[in-house]
Amino acid sequence: MTQIPGRNIFRNTLLLFALISLTACGTAPEYSDSIAVDTTIPEINAESIQSNTLLIKQQYQTAVDFYQQALAQSTSEEQTQYIQLRLAASFAHIDQLHQSRQILAAIDAASLTAAQQQLLLLAKANIAIAERKADEVLRILHTKFAVNTDASLLAEYHLLRALALSMLGNPLDSAQERVYFENYIQDAGLIHANQKKIWELLANLSIRSLQQLMTAPAPDVLSGWMELVKIAKAYQLNPVDLKIQISKWQLNYPDHPIQQAMLENLMLRKQEDVAVPDHIALLLPLSGNFSKASDAIRDGFIAAYYSQTTERKQSIKVYDTADTTKSFADIYQQAVNDGAQFIIGPLRKQSIQQLLEYDILPVPTMALNYIGLDAPPPSNLYMFGLSPEEEARQVAQRTWLDGYIHAAAIYPSGPWGERVFNAFKTQWEAIGGLVVGQQTYNPTKRDFSRPIRNLLEINASQQRFRKLTTVLQRKIKFTARRRQDVDFIFLAAYPRQARQIRPQIKFYHAADIPVYSTSHVFTGNLNQERDRDMDGMIFGDMPWVLTESTSHHGLRADIESLISDAGNRLQRLYALGIDAFNIIPAIHTLSHYSYERFDGETGSLSLDEYRRVKRQLTWVTFRSGRPSLISNN
Repeated sequence: MTQIPGRNIFRNTLLLFALISLTACGTAPEYSDSIAVDTTIPEINAESIQSNTLLIKQQYQTAVDFYQQALAQSTSEEQTQYIQLRLAASFAHIDQLHQSRQILAAIDAASLTAAQQQLLLLAKANIAIAERKADEVLRILHTKFAVNTDASLLAEYHLLRALALSMLGNPLDSAQERVYFENYIQDAGLIHANQKKIWELLANLSIRSLQQLMTAPAPDVLSGWMELVKIAKAYQLNPVDLKIQISKWQLNYPDHPIQQAMLENLMLRKQEDVAVPDHIALLLPLSGNFSKASDAIRDGFIAAYYSQTTERKQSIKVYDTADTTKSFADIYQQAVNDGAQFIIGPLRKQSIQQLLEYDILPVPTMALNYIGLDAPPPSNLYMFGLSPEEEARQVAQRTWLDGYIHAAAIYPSGPWGERVFNAFKTQWEAIGGLVVGQQTYNPTKRDFSRPIRNLLEINASQQRFRKLTTVLQRKIKFTARRRQDVDFIFLAAYPRQARQIRPQIKFYHAADIPVYSTSHVFTGNLNQERDRDMDGMIFGDMPWVLTESTSHHGLRADIESLISDAGNRLQRLYALGIDAFNIIPAIHTLSHYSYERFDGETGSLSLDEYRRVKRQLTWVTFRSGRPSLISNN
């Protein structure tokens, strides 16, 4: 079996990526019946039981050092087997999977006691989680551990299941396992970290999903978490009512285990945190090359403004940054002089670059694009856009969680393709993956057979056949073979190219290789006849264009008849305009609370340390020409 590279990087990123919400679905965790066994831990020394928490705390090297030392001091076969099983579990996380397997291969599983069998299951599950084989983890840990099992091992059991379920895109069941996990830990730091993870998992679900998925009545602990997250989302922009609703929640869940500090964090939120400016400036290049994109953003922004339910209306003034009679700096300053309390824009990267020359921007400003940063941006500067590079990075994260190692990539020649591929490759290799092949194609053509053959090394197979025929000097039967070292293909393409490339990949003997892409392969409009050729392709997109594929019911249903022509042509930019307006009151809250999320039309939104708005994509696959939500139930 191939050893996964870059484990030292992997162990630092697993928990982060495992918390990415890939779908918004969930069912109750399934187990087979538990078996009551004697799980007494053999005495090694006074630290033996405490050592079991090292894996839970991700102190893997410390665990390896401890168990190796204990193994040298072991005085009985029972102790030795116990230590070996724990050592195998620990080795799995420090880039030494082969060591884990060697230890397990040397153990006679049939001779193990029932308690040791459980340790064997944990060792195998730790190996599977390190290999990102989430289904395998759940298969191994399908049987409940007995209630008289040591608490630290029960904690490890539920944590492994929680990680696997999160990797499979099941945030609700992952949160449930973390609720169980907390029953068996006492460390305050671990409890705090675990509760933040529960919140992050549930915060990626919409209010509607939280309401629909709640099945157990109060005072059920998971229902308590779901209800509290739902309250925090519903009253995110109304701290006064938020406090009232939390007080009611406390009456229904008086014994909920949430740490008081987290509850106080919610209760202490102030109306001042909610920025509701009276005067907003929208800076867009309404003429020139960016005019169509700007029209869609502007129309979405105005649509969001008119869809407000509050009676208080802000004034909005639009400035054309493509005005050649003025510099961008002059236009920006004019907006400030005109009384703008919040500025949305600019769109062009060159204009954003000029904002970096400020130490502190005079008013909060949200640029509608991203530029690379080597240092934190000036105070008051935020960035929000639809970055294809960011989507490519999320493809890398998604495929890593799906358990793949070896990637091949095919992308269009030219600046756009290079940027998207480089973003994917950089993220993929940083995680620990390998790019084993890459190929560009000419996007103006319709036949992509040559670059696909090159990518799959079909030509090399044919060359070997011709040489063999020459040597044997007789006709032989031949079927071209593709390369066998590719786990998946990353495709960067727009719909016209993707509709041609996907079936040609199948034609060249690679129908079984998964193909992943960004949202660019989907027009946003259903066209089953033309998109049927992309069946099986997996891509991430935003709720706004996936309303028929997901349970998301946002603003679109209310304003469908009012969407402008520009909004219909450039749906994603229209949705960006909607979110650019709607996120303004939440921007300070998102800045102050790292686990806070805003349910937008472009995705589940949060802010990173550089005040960039991050979008969590929804993952779908084409089925019968329609994007269909990926379900791992």
